[in-house]
Amino acid sequence: MSGKVAFCVVAWNNASVLPLCLDSLLAQTGVEFDIYLIDNASTDDTHATMANYPTVLTAWSDRNNGFARGNNLLIAQALKDPAVEYLALVNSDAVLSPDWASTLVGFAEQHAITGSLQGLTLDYFNHKTVDSQHIFVNTYLQGVQYGWGDPVDPETYYPRKVFGVNAAAAIYTRAMIEALPDQQNNFFDERFYMYYEDVDVAFRALLTGWDAWFVPAAVAYHMGSVSAKQLGSSYSASMTARNLPAMAFKNVPWRILRANFGNAKLQMKLFLEDVGKRLGPAAERQARSALLRGLLRLPIYAASRRRVLGARVIGDDYLVRILRRDGILG
Repeated sequence: MSGKVAFCVVAWNNASVLPLCLDSLLAQTGVEFDIYLIDNASTDDTHATMANYPTVLTAWSDRNNGFARGNNLLIAQALKDPAVEYLALVNSDAVLSPDWASTLVGFAEQHAITGSLQGLTLDYFNHKTVDSQHIFVNTYLQGVQYGWGDPVDPETYYPRKVFGVNAAAAIYTRAMIEALPDQQNNFFDERFYMYYEDVDVAFRALLTGWDAWFVPAAVAYHMGSVSAKQLGSSYSASMTARNLPAMAFKNVPWRILRANFGNAKLQMKLFLEDVGKRLGPAAERQARSALLRGLLRLPIYAASRRRVLGARVIGDDYLVRILRRDGILG
C-alpha cells in the first residue's frame, strides 16, 4: 500500500479495554502505520497500561477534551507526517481484524474522490449481531446507525456508496480532511463535544461531493459507549438531544428543513418519551433540558451553515432521495 495510516485513539478511563484495542492495531498487516493516542485526563490505570505500549505516540491531556477535540488534536499531530494519507479513527472500545486497514486502504486506492470508509462493524459481545454498516440522516432529520441490532447476513453485503461512516471504526482520507468546508471549528466540530460530530462530518462531506464507502470485507468489533456509560445512563440521550438540532441546522437546506420539520418534531417527541420509559422521568427531564439548550445554541452555528451550504455541489432533490433510501447511494 502506498499510503501510510495514522490510527487515532481517544482514551478516557478505558484501561480495562484499551489493551484489546491497541493489540489489534499493532497486529495490522499490509500497511505502514503509526498509532496516536490522547488520554483525556483519565483517573484509572491508563498511565500504567500505556507503559506497556512504548511505540504508541501518546499525549496526556490535563482535561477531558471529549471525542471531537480529542480526535482533532490527534489528526493535527498525525498530519504533520507528510507520508500519512489515511486517518483511521478507532474507539478505545473497538477491536479490528488484522486486515481491516489494508482492506479499506486497498479499496480507497482503487476509487477516486474517496473521503471515508468503514467496514462491517459487529457487536463485540455477539459477533452475530451488527453494530453498524454506515450512518445516515433520515427524513426525520435524525442520525441513524444503519443495521444496528440486525442479525449478520453476509449474502446481503457488498461494497456500496453510503451517506457516511461511523467514527467508532472508520478511515478518513487526508485529501477529504484538508478540503472539507467549515474548518474554522476543525475537522470535527468541537462545539458538539461528543455525539453527532461524525454525522456532521458525513453530511458536510456528502454535500461537497466526497464519496463514503461501506466495505464489508473489513471487519471490526465494537463494545459501544464504554466512556459515555461512566458519565451516567442519561448522558448519551442528553447529548443526542442537544446536538441533533445543530447537525440539522448546519447542513440541511431550508426547503428540506421546512418540508420535514413536522416529522422531525414528532420523532423528537417520541425520542424523549422513549428516554423516559427506558431511563426514568429524571433522564427525560435532562434530555428535554438539553434539547432546549441545543435550540438556544443554534445562532452560534449560523456562520457554519453559510459556509457549508455555500460549498455544496449536490441539489435538494438528490439529497432528498438519499434521505429516503437510508443513506444508501448505490
